[in-house]
Amino acid sequence: MKKIIICTAGGFTAGVLFTLIMLLILFPSMMIETRESMYSLEDTVRMIDVNSEEQGWAVLRVWDLTRRMQGAGYEDAPRVRVVELCHAENTYNVLKNPEDMFVSAIMPCRMSVYERPDGRVFVSRMNIGLMSRFFSSNVKSVMKGVEEDDVRILQDILKD
Repeated sequence: MKKIIICTAGGFTAGVLFTLIMLLILFPSMMIETRESMYSLEDTVRMIDVNSEEQGWAVLRVWDLTRRMQGAGYEDAPRVRVVELCHAENTYNVLKNPEDMFVSAIMPCRMSVYERPDGRVFVSRMNIGLMSRFFSSNVKSVMKGVEEDDVRILQDILKD
């Protein structure tokens, strides 16, 4: 009986450790979706702006991280822009509930557009579908719509 308990506890512990290790390895890469753009960095940012507006979103700001790094003396800084997007109705539907207001820490939505040294341009964004699983039903519902809008915004920009 003692041997069965020890084996069971050992198996359970090994399973928990294996799961934790896999989460630590896989989870970070699953949280951010990255796909290659068919266009230049500038054209990609411009198209995100136009497509966002068509879906009811507004580009609040485009952060030029390259200029910031170069201003700090890093002349060989990579070309990177961060596009901040907001959808007033979605924002309201999340923030109207006091228990969901903490989600404002990841608002507004952002997409990163960057150019690798080989000239290829990529768009990275949060995996909204995966992220939504960790929130209330209200936030989950809003994030489902955000995920659908993201797909429409990027559909004619990203390579298959």
